[in-house]
Amino acid sequence: MSRRILAVILAVLVAAIFLFATRDSSSEISVTQTLRKVDLVASVDSINVDSTWSQESGVTRGGAMRLSLDDLRVLTVQDGTLTAEYGSMSACTDFAKPNACVLLADMLGDAVVWFALVPSDAMAGREFLTMPGLVDMQANGDEGILRNGWVINLATPVKRECGDTATSSLRDFITRFPDQLSKTIVNLTTDNVVSVKCK
Repeated sequence: MSRRILAVILAVLVAAIFLFATRDSSSEISVTQTLRKVDLVASVDSINVDSTWSQESGVTRGGAMRLSLDDLRVLTVQDGTLTAEYGSMSACTDFAKPNACVLLADMLGDAVVWFALVPSDAMAGREFLTMPGLVDMQANGDEGILRNGWVINLATPVKRECGDTATSSLRDFITRFPDQLSKTIVNLTTDNVVSVKCK
């Protein structure tokens, strides 16, 4: 009886070690990661924050932030609004220069539920934003997911660019060129991913 139990335990341990050693963590998203839907992507003309405003532990504190967007809208980010965990993306810190930042936000009507401010592209920064490659899709292929859990709408179709390497679909492209092997181009007017490019 004890030999059988020992054999079962040994078999379970060997299987666990095998699964751990062979799994590919490069294209996985943490199951505990919170996905954040991006409804709005816009170049920011100007940013005005209250003197006591800050971002602490993923939440704004000490007042409000007012964002004037290049489409003439003005958004107010209230005290207590959720902020991004940037991961492989950089946070924009230049609040003085016009159009230095691009806003990505989860909206509820006109209210900002969650947001990120990232640096605009050096070239065509008011039209397009370059982001890391996609790692997955959801919603029947209507939404793309970045490694940091940001979910962005996908255009129909999304243009795939990779020199002479052909891919049969966006899913095939993501499988072959996930995350750091590609980059994602977001259109700031249509608020969606319009192309993906391998590196």
